[in-house]
Amino acid sequence: MNNEGIMVPLIFFSALVLLVMLLLAYQLIKKRTFIRLLEKNSDMSPASIEAVGRYLFAPKNDQRKGVFMLVVAFAIWGFSWTAEFRGGNLDLNDALNGIALFPFFAGVAYLILHYLDRD
Repeated sequence: MNNEGIMVPLIFFSALVLLVMLLLAYQLIKKRTFIRLLEKNSDMSPASIEAVGRYLFAPKNDQRKGVFMLVVAFAIWGFSWTAEFRGGNLDLNDALNGIALFPFFAGVAYLILHYLDRD
């Protein structure tokens, strides 16, 4: 039985699962840190608690995540469009052009977010 054909999809999907786990762990750590901050400083005013909460859990963060994930999706789509598997082989030039789309679209996302924050 040849296991080489399953390794690339296995590694790819394992990396996706790991990425989602890291993002969820980050959110959990952020919430726990906020709760610990409130427990340590029980004499904080409601205005300061609201300011810290607004900073940590701002709705703009959701907008940023949405724009960035949209750009990542365009980069993946561009990579799949650029890198064609001719006869089961991947041309290195096409693969590098496709990989170059990721930082390009990430830069586009940051520029979009920069112009959105100017308001």
